[in-house]
Amino acid sequence: MTGTHFLIVLLVAALINTTFYIYARKKLGIPKPPWWYKPVNSTQGLLEIIMLILLGFSVLRFPPEIMLIFFLFLTSCFRTFMEWKYKREEKQYIHYLFGAVLFLVVFIYMCIFF
Repeated sequence: MTGTHFLIVLLVAALINTTFYIYARKKLGIPKPPWWYKPVNSTQGLLEIIMLILLGFSVLRFPPEIMLIFFLFLTSCFRTFMEWKYKREEKQYIHYLFGAVLFLVVFIYMCIFF
């Protein structure tokens, strides 16, 4: 996969994600989150750090583009579960669920066509 094509795929995914987030905030009344994500509890923070360390090791063995998208998918799934389990009333998990589905679609697209 060329760098330009990967960048275009990421920009399109970011545009779709941002558009959905703006729509979901207006329709579902999701509050605006702080600029930097704060984990729900210390377990979530620790597991996300472990996943980031594993990403660092895995890019040495596997294609970095695919590992980045896979990492973003796993992080979105994990955040969706934690937000749904502990902060369900804020409805922030809907945004992370959409992000997880979007990254899964991008991951499948990259695996099939590249």
